[in-house]
Amino acid sequence: MIMQRSTFTGSPIALHGHDRFADRMRRITDGLLDEGALVTVNCRINGGKAPWFALRVWTGREKDVEKALDAIGIRSLVPMRKGPDHRRRGRVIEGAMMPVIHGYVLVQMIASAEYLAGLLGVEHAIDVLGGCERPMRVSDAEVSRFNTLARGGTYDWERPVDLSLRAGEAVWISAGPFCDRKATVVTPNRNGRGDVVVSISIMGGEVPVTVPLALLKKL
Repeated sequence: MIMQRSTFTGSPIALHGHDRFADRMRRITDGLLDEGALVTVNCRINGGKAPWFALRVWTGREKDVEKALDAIGIRSLVPMRKGPDHRRRGRVIEGAMMPVIHGYVLVQMIASAEYLAGLLGVEHAIDVLGGCERPMRVSDAEVSRFNTLARGGTYDWERPVDLSLRAGEAVWISAGPFCDRKATVVTPNRNGRGDVVVSISIMGGEVPVTVPLALLKKL
């Protein structure tokens, strides 16, 4: 008969001293991010181009995360577009700027699981698309193309698009972090403008993403 021990010898880790676990984890995260930023910058200086990754963040906090990463020297980007116009008492109020794809920040960093894991310690960050071990990469050329299209107004909410979609239809994503991926329409859009919710298969799971209608093509 195996007897179970009801007592333990020794002391719990980190109970001696005044250092809190959260503080120590913050320092570890900051150290990884500082090191990752330095390695990435050196790569650019030496003529290389580190890949980009999509960091999933809380919706509405995209620019906050971008600013936080910029402050510690990590290159990041949130492509923006003009949101929907509002009409009040006969006046048209132009839409405010908003991310092209809600809930994502593009981050350029050396493809190291350790460095990418450091991103998860940034406030409002959720996870790296695809996971830190095998993340989905986005080329520097694609990020540049996507941002150029966004800045040119291609994805503005009010810009008309000759496309009508029904729920369940298969579509192709034409640019951005999900470029050249097949998706399935979740919410229909027959307005010829605005956004669509699609479902994308990633790592064996279905990921719902809200994207501009102009980002999609019928298969």
